[in-house]
Amino acid sequence: MEIPPGLIDTAAILRTGATTDALHRAFRAGQLVRIRRGFYVPTEDWLRARPSERFAWTTTAVARSIKGAVLCGQTAAVAGGLPTLGTPPCVELATALPGRSGIRKSALLVLGDSGAAEEVRRTRSYPLRYRLGAVPEPVRSGEFLCSGLTRTTVDVLASEELDQALVVADGAARRLSGAGILGPGASLLAVPAIAAGIGELPSAAGRRRAERVADLASPLPESVGESYSRAVFEFLGFEQPVLQHVFSDGAGFIGRSDFWWPRQGVVGEFDGKGKYVEAAQRDGITAEEAVYREKLREDRIRALGHGFVRWRWADLADPSELRRKLLAAGIHPGAGTPDVTSQRLVRGSES
Repeated sequence: MEIPPGLIDTAAILRTGATTDALHRAFRAGQLVRIRRGFYVPTEDWLRARPSERFAWTTTAVARSIKGAVLCGQTAAVAGGLPTLGTPPCVELATALPGRSGIRKSALLVLGDSGAAEEVRRTRSYPLRYRLGAVPEPVRSGEFLCSGLTRTTVDVLASEELDQALVVADGAARRLSGAGILGPGASLLAVPAIAAGIGELPSAAGRRRAERVADLASPLPESVGESYSRAVFEFLGFEQPVLQHVFSDGAGFIGRSDFWWPRQGVVGEFDGKGKYVEAAQRDGITAEEAVYREKLREDRIRALGHGFVRWRWADLADPSELRRKLLAAGIHPGAGTPDVTSQRLVRGSES
């Protein structure tokens, strides 16, 4: 996890021999937001920052101010570079003390009654959550101590909703596959340490939840949106598609699809905004050229006689809309499909 510039650490200032008098005056004037005692960010920086940047500042302040802090859960996933579905709602630390577990109210504070101060109070802050369970061998990720990959994955699989858990599980599968630990087509349950960790979970419901996601996880999805899509397919009762299927025609290679339902002959594509507007995802071509090439690719696949369906973040956040699109494309769920009018599936966004 990168720590954005702008975090003011008063202990670091004092170590240089300087004073913090001017800093405290700025705080009293509402020019600084205090994240925790001794840690500040300029008010305007806080307001301009993305949620992920505010979360990084908050996590850093927590880790530096609590001796021996070990990040766990989704916070450890973020710090360790695993993907997550959006920004975690709180900063999670491991504790071996039952009396310490639970959530502590966010310490975020800004003074004054200016418009900026009022806006800060309306922005999302990140409370501290102590999760019961000691981490015997924490690992270091940058300046943070975290639960290791196996422990982090098991914790998230056991405690989070399907969509959030599968995003992390797919990320863990990619990392384990890249390290040669997870074989092609193997489930995360084939990793002894993960299987053992799930088996040691105290709750039977937690074990079932973790096993379900571990069995579904794959290293093949290439984005959070693709993993999130797979969770929504599962939630809606649709068959899981083939991932990254290669298509060719008489002119040669066409491309790989995000999703492919061979029985129905339908290709599915998650259309995140990033692949069109973010230069790093466009391989040096313009946004207009990216759209044009995507259209040509779709036309060539359709010419093979296949159906094609696309969806966006908004369709994932509203599973009933994705269900409508899949049905219209000729993909039908199996028996026992959940009623999406009475259930919610969390909530992703591109930010």
